[in-house]
Amino acid sequence: MSLSIEQIEKRIKEVECFVVPSSSRYGRLLNWQNPPDPFWHYGIGLSDTHIFDTGRGLCPFERKEAKFVVGIDCIAFEPEQTIERLKQALYVFADWEYTVPGWNCEHFGRLIATDRPRCYQSRPIWWLCNLTTKGDHKTAHQVFRDYLKKVDPSLNR
Repeated sequence: MSLSIEQIEKRIKEVECFVVPSSSRYGRLLNWQNPPDPFWHYGIGLSDTHIFDTGRGLCPFERKEAKFVVGIDCIAFEPEQTIERLKQALYVFADWEYTVPGWNCEHFGRLIATDRPRCYQSRPIWWLCNLTTKGDHKTAHQVFRDYLKKVDPSLNR
């Protein structure tokens, strides 16, 4: 899904409307399944009721049932930084082609929250998707890093 500048700015305003910093889900990487779909979906928590979909939707949506992604606490950004990284990431990745194995919600969500554009679901077929052996997207990290250096270096590590 490609978004225009106007659509990106609308999405950012929506994010700002739905964020609740006191929520335990605020700025956290979340995942969920939609049975019978076998895949995990990823997004950034905005509040107890809303998540930003880092997949095809690229927008906030209401969902109360979601899990915290485990094993990332030591590499995750602070929630406020994650939300700011999400807003900036929309400018960078709004026109990237979404593909289930090659650039998907897990790559995007993990890049925003942890600075690692990794997808464990695509990892077993990494060579088919132009990923690293760890399941990382090969260019997303550097593209995002270079952009943040220009607009807000404090959002980089």
